[in-house]
Amino acid sequence: MWAQLSFLDLYRKGLVERRLEPTLWDPVDRTAIAQAEVDDIERQGVLYHIPFEVEGDGEAVIATTRPELLAACGALMIHPQHPRAGEFLRRHAISPLYKVVLPTVVDDKVDPEKGTGIVMCCTFGDVTDIQWWRAHKLPLRIIVDREGRLRGDLPIGTEAWPSLDPQAAGAVVEGLKGLKSEKARDAIVKTLKEKGLVYKQEPTNQVIPVAERSGAPLEIIVTAQWFIKTLDFKAEILGKGREIVWHPNYMRQRFESWVEGLKWDWAISRQRHFGVAFPVWYSKRPGEEGRILVAAPESLPVDPTIDLPAGYSADEVERETDVMDTWATSSVSPQLVTRTINDSLGLDHAAHRRLFPMELRPQSHEIIRTWAFYAVVKAMHHQQTIPWRNIAISGWCLASDGQKMSKSKGNIIDPIKLLNEYGSDAVRYWTGNSRLGNDTVLSVNTLQKGKRLITKLWNAAKLAHMALARAPPGRPHSPKADLQSGIICHDIDRWLLGHLSEVVASATEAFEAYEYAQALRIAEDFFWHVYCDNYLEMVKSRVGFTGEPNAEQRSALHTLHHATGAIIRLLAPFVPFITDTLYEIFEGESGKPGDTIHACGQWPRSEEHVDRALNRELGDALVEIVAAPRKVKSDLEVSLRAPVTRLTICPGNGDPAVDQIRHLIGRTSEDLRLMLNAKALVWASELPRDQPNALSPDERFRVSLLMAEPEEIGGR
Repeated sequence: MWAQLSFLDLYRKGLVERRLEPTLWDPVDRTAIAQAEVDDIERQGVLYHIPFEVEGDGEAVIATTRPELLAACGALMIHPQHPRAGEFLRRHAISPLYKVVLPTVVDDKVDPEKGTGIVMCCTFGDVTDIQWWRAHKLPLRIIVDREGRLRGDLPIGTEAWPSLDPQAAGAVVEGLKGLKSEKARDAIVKTLKEKGLVYKQEPTNQVIPVAERSGAPLEIIVTAQWFIKTLDFKAEILGKGREIVWHPNYMRQRFESWVEGLKWDWAISRQRHFGVAFPVWYSKRPGEEGRILVAAPESLPVDPTIDLPAGYSADEVERETDVMDTWATSSVSPQLVTRTINDSLGLDHAAHRRLFPMELRPQSHEIIRTWAFYAVVKAMHHQQTIPWRNIAISGWCLASDGQKMSKSKGNIIDPIKLLNEYGSDAVRYWTGNSRLGNDTVLSVNTLQKGKRLITKLWNAAKLAHMALARAPPGRPHSPKADLQSGIICHDIDRWLLGHLSEVVASATEAFEAYEYAQALRIAEDFFWHVYCDNYLEMVKSRVGFTGEPNAEQRSALHTLHHATGAIIRLLAPFVPFITDTLYEIFEGESGKPGDTIHACGQWPRSEEHVDRALNRELGDALVEIVAAPRKVKSDLEVSLRAPVTRLTICPGNGDPAVDQIRHLIGRTSEDLRLMLNAKALVWASELPRDQPNALSPDERFRVSLLMAEPEEIGGR
């Protein structure tokens, strides 16, 4: 219905019309196609040098890769600067084999450096032929039918084909009748060679247009098609494209290059069995034969092969059997949301005024020239607006060898097997690592990393949930209330929430810029390296209590609750199933029935976790101090849980905040000692000699370890 309503609006405005003119034609699917459905391929061709007689005396040699189109030749073209241009002016040429008399035309679009500098204009070999045909009002000589075969009914020797030897020409036509282009080319080259009319042939690299769907080389034939006007609106379309925010921005250039390179209006009719019907009939009433009849908006949807226009009987109309191009229907997908085409046509004008233009179009880069372009054209023609404010351009999924996946290459992967092996969340995690505008290789390593993340997230949440289960008198309060009330009082807890606040702000900023891969990296890095590697290790001793929790233990429990809730929200867009399950476990008792982590408003807010009471750098210093003894143990090839008799810490490179850091270490020494499995933790001005030591990552601290006796740790 909405595609038909769109058609009616454009028809009323004179922006869509039915015309009989040269059309890109797919001889395999036997349908017209639009410029956007054309692919260019390179192949090796042959350039044949063929002589034309010139009226009076002499000859003109042309070079062509399509000698089978000789019968379609309407003129010889020459550049005005060509040495023979003056000689050719007002003289006629005679085509070989067909002996058809042709005008010679001077035109500056002829490339004097290509071939012999003289070319034949056929109807039609390419788009330039169409331009010459129109500009110089050349005869229309169509020799290829809708199946891509050469016709055998050419009226050689008539006014349309003024031949000097129609009998010989007719024999050539009969010999080529019914042949497809390539076989006809071989046959006519054989005949030309027999008559000594191929002066030279040479290999050449050529780019030919083929149909995107069938892969068949295209023909240009004259058919009646429906066209939406675009060529007259290039500047306006470019302007609308610049009103849209492109993510990434450089993808806008692809859109603009496509618009600037348009050579055809948008052909929207297709000669196929299935598709949305045009709401159109053609009158057969005496006196109005061929008049276009369109359906009334209130009668939509209609099928003209079954329905009739108001006031007409079946024998008074010819029914439109063509259907709309796929893109002619999907191009109104933004309007489909509001069920309204513009301010005058639709069902929900209030919603349309509120929601249109839409906020975002997500799509891949290869359909910028189709889905994006056509949607912009439709929105502009319907109500002089853009269809959406933002467009996010993604890439392709590539095989492991870096090539685009396709059945023909045999490099596709069954998605069901992928889901069964790695799970839906791991596959979605892989997609979340892709960057806008870039193609992404299907990486087994990334899928495995996604599985590890899911397992780690479950185990970390399980640890938090086990601790929270012992927290009286029930669930902790909201993070904001806890910070204000002073329940979260421990330095390490406040440091974590302050760090979390910054992570939420950074991830939010990345999402708002449509950099979802960056948001994932920010959240994942915090989860692995700050929350799991450090905070959970530091807090384990405080949450392993029995009986009534003290203030520091209560602080740890509340921090676990708030941090875990925020982390699963940060990761929810990337691993939606595990996070929704964890959300139900953590919030199930207080959440509403059917509530989900993916509901609107569930994204964490930075201000819920902010705590400026503890300087972030001081908290990070604790992480540095932890990293150094871990490095020592790693160098000694012992377990990270190996017991230490004494851990000594001293300043490294003279940090100006050394006194504050020393004070902080004093307040958190018990957590650090238990985390590092040290019997004693000592702050000193210098390290003991002859003990394993290491600098912290930022070289602000140096630590030494007096390891326990080997028998205590079971040897190295």
